[in-house]
Amino acid sequence: MTAEITSVLDRIDSSKEDLADLMLRLGNTYGPFGQEAATAAAVHSWYGDNGMESDYVEIIEDRACTVGRIRGDGTGRSLIYNAHLDTEASGVDYETLMAVPDPNRVGARREGDRIFGHTVQNDRGCMAMQMIAGRAIAESGVQLKGDLLLKSAAGETGAAPTDEYRGLRYEGKGFGTSYLVDHGYRADYAVIAETTDFAASWIQCGASYYKITIRGRNMYTPRLIRGETLATQPNAIVRAAHVVELVEAWAIDFEAARTRQTECGMMRPKAQVGAIRGGIPWRPNRSSTYAALYVDVRTLPDEDVATVTESISAAVRSTGLEVEVDLIMSKAGFEAPRSSIAPLLSDIEAAHRYVRGVEMPEYAEDAVVGMWRDTNVYNRVGIPSLTFGPSRGKAAEQGTGFIELDDFIDGAKIYALTALSMCGDLRP
Repeated sequence: MTAEITSVLDRIDSSKEDLADLMLRLGNTYGPFGQEAATAAAVHSWYGDNGMESDYVEIIEDRACTVGRIRGDGTGRSLIYNAHLDTEASGVDYETLMAVPDPNRVGARREGDRIFGHTVQNDRGCMAMQMIAGRAIAESGVQLKGDLLLKSAAGETGAAPTDEYRGLRYEGKGFGTSYLVDHGYRADYAVIAETTDFAASWIQCGASYYKITIRGRNMYTPRLIRGETLATQPNAIVRAAHVVELVEAWAIDFEAARTRQTECGMMRPKAQVGAIRGGIPWRPNRSSTYAALYVDVRTLPDEDVATVTESISAAVRSTGLEVEVDLIMSKAGFEAPRSSIAPLLSDIEAAHRYVRGVEMPEYAEDAVVGMWRDTNVYNRVGIPSLTFGPSRGKAAEQGTGFIELDDFIDGAKIYALTALSMCGDLRP
């Protein structure tokens, strides 16, 4: 092994406490979805404190990204590590409807070598890991041939403007990463820094959001005349109960018809009703003339969204109810050709083998392949991309899981070795 590689790995080994402190610092910075600027500023400040180059990239007020950079001499391949700043929404919508404490306000805590907190699990733990790996390379003095970019992006998690929730504050699913790519922060390859249990996935589902509007009649409770079935009730909310049943049945068939084994794992494109609105909460003495369902549909890579729209529309209109189906967001999934990501995958596999002493898992968890991740942004523009990261503690309830610091030290070493190989032609 070269002295340069030894220097980098030794620096990571001695950075365990720094990694924990950085995870807690980022995890306890209040920066919910749509208000990521504070966390982006904390990342930018850390790079400055550690003598590293970075750009603070403002998108709109309260939304920003940060890009750290270790410059190469221009003679080799460049690489992006991409983590996301946002975790969840905040405020009254979350606190009254999600039945768990707001993870942005709960933050993160440490118990021994375990870090608790959803903000760290998704995704500031991986963000801290890539920052520590980058710092080890920068401080070692090794001269890379290609640039290494360390992105902390806003707006990865799912959201879409609708109803009164308008404007760029509500853009998600690759919003920040797309902005950075469109403004020149590009490279030859990209790794999405997310937890995958040390497996890799270069195939990801797409995501489409639908608003289904149901109409009804306004009837005062004492004068209410009920229909014989849910579908014939005058109240749009009651009719919506029937539509929910139709969507659930459609979603089960939709998933079954599209489930398939991929090179990265089992892909199960799922769908569910995630929100409902209707009526006046403080005046329930009138049947509602309006109810709306909001549906998340995961799609196969490159699936025609028009076909999906036709399918769900036919399902909810099958009983003749007066409904409107509106597509409010559609982000395509992508499958990178195996040949395009082969050099990157090979280097990650070699680094994993060296650090952990075993081969990488052959397949990622079903949920990993079934997610929309920022790999789709890069693969869409021809930058071969995959997602790879350490293990994320499983929990029956959001916020009760944890991550192991030793796993993330291993992850930092794998990231560093991959960067040295891809950007510097240095291999152990």
